[in-house]
Amino acid sequence: MNIGRQSMYNTFADKRSLFLKALELYVGESVGSIIRELEKPGPALSVVRNALLSFADRCDLSSADGCMGINAICEFGQRDSDVTRIIRKAARTQRAALVRTLSRAQSHGESSADAESEDMVDFFESTLAGIRMAAKAGRNRQALRKIALFAGRAYISDHSTS
Repeated sequence: MNIGRQSMYNTFADKRSLFLKALELYVGESVGSIIRELEKPGPALSVVRNALLSFADRCDLSSADGCMGINAICEFGQRDSDVTRIIRKAARTQRAALVRTLSRAQSHGESSADAESEDMVDFFESTLAGIRMAAKAGRNRQALRKIALFAGRAYISDHSTS
């Protein structure tokens, strides 16, 4: 089946509308896959580490073309309100899921009650961005996994109560 350009434009109005819809779907699926990992059973800090590892193993990170979300951020920054709205909405959703997971860690005694959840969330988000950029720069899967493992150890060793 071949979909013609005009059929796509009739559906989405123009290239920009098509791009925005594709971006919204892409970042929604990306965040959804991270949230599914964060909601898995088990010790919460191990779940966070495993979410990073699972992210590093994603097949959409294997291309030098990079991540559509990172590419959109790098290309448009905050100059494009529609791109910013899509990215921020996805980031809020992901952040809320991670805060729930970290709260679970605190309530189960995996991390101290005074652990800085906001800092831990910022670190997680920065790690994901770093993995994305490393993949875009051509780093191999093993290198991406090492980044994820190193970051994952920071959660478990720096924030445990033992």
